[in-house]
Amino acid sequence: MTVEESESPGRWQTITLTALAMLLVLRVVFTGISPLNLYADEAQYWRWGDTLEWGYYSKPPMIAWVIHAVTAVLGDAEWAVRLPAAFLHTAGATFIYFLARDMYGARVGMFASLGYALMPAVILSSVVISTDGVLIPFWCAALWALWRLRSGQGAWVSALGLGVAVGLGFLSKYAMLYFAIGVVLVLLID
Repeated sequence: MTVEESESPGRWQTITLTALAMLLVLRVVFTGISPLNLYADEAQYWRWGDTLEWGYYSKPPMIAWVIHAVTAVLGDAEWAVRLPAAFLHTAGATFIYFLARDMYGARVGMFASLGYALMPAVILSSVVISTDGVLIPFWCAALWALWRLRSGQGAWVSALGLGVAVGLGFLSKYAMLYFAIGVVLVLLID
């Protein structure tokens, strides 16, 4: 059986990555022109970025580190504080594509990735900086690495990727603990 031109995995990947790039551009533009002020949590995270620590009273440090890095390059501006959200969600959608592609094929990967990227909550979260938005790409990367590890693809690279993604996830939001609990349950049940 031959794969038709329209079913080529490379074609679906090109469509997916092009669509994600277009969404990213739209989100960056919207972030830049948005008249909305920072909400209280965003302002607090921005303030944390002024004094980098290993953690804050209720959150791990990744959000402050990200905001600090972006505002150090682009300057102290509200749009610069929010800008990483668009890139982080795009990264999460990309990892969702890779996971679904490896599990079910490139076409399903496209639908999973774009389905995520176009959810109303993700559209909103892509223009607001929050710990959830910072956690998403690391959670998705960890899922993909776990799948690759369990399916025997790139054993040591997948294991390293899983460890790095989980570690960065914990530095983003303590809810990454639920991922670790889920992995333990999968290992016990499967």
